[in-house]
Amino acid sequence: RERERERHRERERPGTSAAVWFGRHPRSLFIGSPSITVFPLLPRMALLRIWSLWVAVLAAAVVDLGQGARAPGDTRPNFVILLPDETRAESIGVYGHPFVKTPNLDALAANGTVFKEAHVLHTQCAPSRCAMITGRYMHVLGHRTQTHLVREYEPNFFRYLKDAGYYILWMGKNDMFSQDAFTLSVTNWTKGDIGVSQGKAVYPFGTPGYYSFLSSASDFFGNDSEHNGDYRAVVKGLEFMANDPPEPFLIFMPGIGAHPSYGAPKDYYDMYSAEQVSKLAPLRPPHVAKKPKYHEGIIKYRGLESFNQTFFDKINAIYLGRVSYVDWILGQLVTGIDALPAISKNTAIFVTSDHGDFSGDYHLVEKWPGGMDDILTRVPLIGRVPGGVKGHVVEAPVNVFDLFYTLTVMAEVNVSHIHFAQSLLPQLMGDPGNMSRTVYSEGGYQYFREFEPNDPEQKKSYEDPHHYFYPRGQEEIQEGIPRCIMAKNGTFKLVYRPEGVSELYDLKKDKRELNNVFDQPDYKAVQQEMMMDLLKMMIRTADVTPVLEDPRGLPPPPEQQHRPAP
Repeated sequence: RERERERHRERERPGTSAAVWFGRHPRSLFIGSPSITVFPLLPRMALLRIWSLWVAVLAAAVVDLGQGARAPGDTRPNFVILLPDETRAESIGVYGHPFVKTPNLDALAANGTVFKEAHVLHTQCAPSRCAMITGRYMHVLGHRTQTHLVREYEPNFFRYLKDAGYYILWMGKNDMFSQDAFTLSVTNWTKGDIGVSQGKAVYPFGTPGYYSFLSSASDFFGNDSEHNGDYRAVVKGLEFMANDPPEPFLIFMPGIGAHPSYGAPKDYYDMYSAEQVSKLAPLRPPHVAKKPKYHEGIIKYRGLESFNQTFFDKINAIYLGRVSYVDWILGQLVTGIDALPAISKNTAIFVTSDHGDFSGDYHLVEKWPGGMDDILTRVPLIGRVPGGVKGHVVEAPVNVFDLFYTLTVMAEVNVSHIHFAQSLLPQLMGDPGNMSRTVYSEGGYQYFREFEPNDPEQKKSYEDPHHYFYPRGQEEIQEGIPRCIMAKNGTFKLVYRPEGVSELYDLKKDKRELNNVFDQPDYKAVQQEMMMDLLKMMIRTADVTPVLEDPRGLPPPPEQQHRPAP
């Protein structure tokens, strides 16, 4: 009764917002099911009536979306983005690999634009994706770990598109949004449509090689959509497009891609051999001088010291098989879209990744959250857009968050928050890009909760010796992961670590980054110039002014403030 009287008093108070009726929290409007906890001011019968109305409204909205009709005069493009995890650029044919078979990636580049120097903002899944979807560097709001994701109060490019009428369909892994931000930024999604079939670990637990991620071949073929979630996402996505979809739409397919373990479907596992890798695409050697500590630490903590070069060539060969499988999936997607002329003529297709993988180079496996190696930061970025040029190659450096901002530019959506991404639309139309641009990436941990074994969400994985990430957790705690930041332009690359080994590479002489010239006298001027550039960049981007403003005056005294009944 007291709650009911309070409700009537609220009703009579002038200026009461709608949020008051839903538990004093605007987000309560988006919670999936009502309860007294969510709606503390309403009696249960009223809750049931509101819930029935809410369900009816949602049902009507779904029916309306299913009609697929555009608003008159709406010619904005659809977008399809394939984002295979852990796929590095140099393991793709159009990026210069001498023998890997990637005909569909190569064909997409031939019919569109390929960005040869596209770099991620971080070399681990979640921080990289948080940066790409907000257009902000990881340090701006602290998205440094796997479990600090984009929150509902942070602007992001998908939400802009959704609010502008785009139907956002998500099929794959998250590692980008908190749950509240996800529901505000995505229209619909599927669960479980991710993965690539593999066999079992080659080396049993307790033996050297167990932590290498090396697996056997799967019992299933790549075209088996039941056992390959990455392919199943494409099948479902094509079904969606073939059945009068709501337009304009954006389909996002963040699959497992080439992420370890190093196993593959039956028909891709032995596609390449260790001998091919050794003769035609030799890997970078181990124990390179003046490299960061993790170059030795990964070998030590994963117990890889006793394995010869052929072992790591085999890992790379299997990884290339996975890249070819990613390519086949892309081929199925593009072929399916092109079989739908009404969709194809107005749909832009993009492929990129969140970071690369060592896959045997330096005798290392997987990735490292404080690693700025080119094989980790440089990823594919290829796009085919309506009205765009064909066969265009952009050598100028770009960051991956440029792609996601470009979607809003192509959709003619106004972006109001402060961000640092640049539009790639000019390049997609034939512009060479800015060769003098510097791109950046960041990584590393410093404070207790940043280290993954100290994160309650991930603690079990890093404490379990049977888990593949157990040795990485041990290395993080015992050796550390110094914070770092990378600056790269067309001629030099600097990686600065306040604690630990810093790096400087002359890319004209040393594209594979094997000769660290940091602090060498001949490069003193270049080093100082790039260090000053980093300082300027950090000052310019260290914080962003919030969109909303606050009154400067005092709030009402406590005795004048309304206090809800207990």
